[in-house]
Amino acid sequence: MKINWRLVVGILISLVAFWLIVKDVDPAQMVAAFTKANYWWLIPSSLFMFVAMWLRAQRWRVLLDHRVSLVSSFHFSNIGNLLNNVLPMRLGELARAYLVSRRSSVSVMQCFSTIIVERLLDVLTVFGFLMIVLPFAPTDEVFAKAGAVMAGIAFAGVLGLFVAAAWREKVIGITQKVSAWLPASLREKFLHQADDFLRGIQSIGLRKLLISAAWSIVLWMGWIGGSWMMLLAFVPGAAWSMAVFVTCALALGLTIPSAPSGAGLYEAAGVAALALFKIPNDVALAFSIALHVHGFIVVSFFGVYGLDREGQSFKGITNAAQGVSAAPPQ
Repeated sequence: MKINWRLVVGILISLVAFWLIVKDVDPAQMVAAFTKANYWWLIPSSLFMFVAMWLRAQRWRVLLDHRVSLVSSFHFSNIGNLLNNVLPMRLGELARAYLVSRRSSVSVMQCFSTIIVERLLDVLTVFGFLMIVLPFAPTDEVFAKAGAVMAGIAFAGVLGLFVAAAWREKVIGITQKVSAWLPASLREKFLHQADDFLRGIQSIGLRKLLISAAWSIVLWMGWIGGSWMMLLAFVPGAAWSMAVFVTCALALGLTIPSAPSGAGLYEAAGVAALALFKIPNDVALAFSIALHVHGFIVVSFFGVYGLDREGQSFKGITNAAQGVSAAPPQ
């Protein structure tokens, strides 16, 4: 049986990260933190998360040039997030590409191009928020360096994609020469997909990119709001800057390979960020677990609802996503 080493490495990283934080936590104190938490804050936290999910759907719709409805974009995004939370290898991205290609004139590869731009915009936005909040944080060394590296990669990625799209014919010509060693059928398929991908980037344009960047800022304010409400449940009077810093740390932490839904690594990032604000590890871990589980439940609820509204089943969409990875539709 073929071993998925990427998944194995991700799970190992998650286990090591979780062990590093759990070994310094007093279970009794963590239980006490859960007991003392004010769970009324879950209501506004859920509302903020819902708004962020809706705005993410709006941003994706802009990148797709409004070729799907906002409701469909919302359902497709949530179905993808549901699969990402419970399955390895980010199969959710393949699932929503499949769904969009079946509902509109957007091809799978063109959809992939918008998804990649989404991810790069997320990193740039998170880095921007991190730079805003650093003056309010006790230290800026670790996360500032991590943020700078990730933002630099994201910026270079966005720039590189649009430069390649602008010179699409030349890039495809070079690619054709470089890939001459491949079998003819495989090379033609690869070149077709590469050209389709670059056409997707080309169709976005500067105006839609700037609009999407604006939506990115607003939607991440929604995620920050959700984190802040949950933080207030465990740390009464927590400042907004603490919530921004923690949200940025969680986002950057999840860029590292991990188990599905970032289990273990998510909690480690939350504890590490809150430790800088002198929050005890037991309280920080309780908060991180609560935020993770709460987010998982909210995403899963809307993901399952999306499956129902789109007439899909979990097994069916999983098989379709795996089919896309094996042989993307033309």
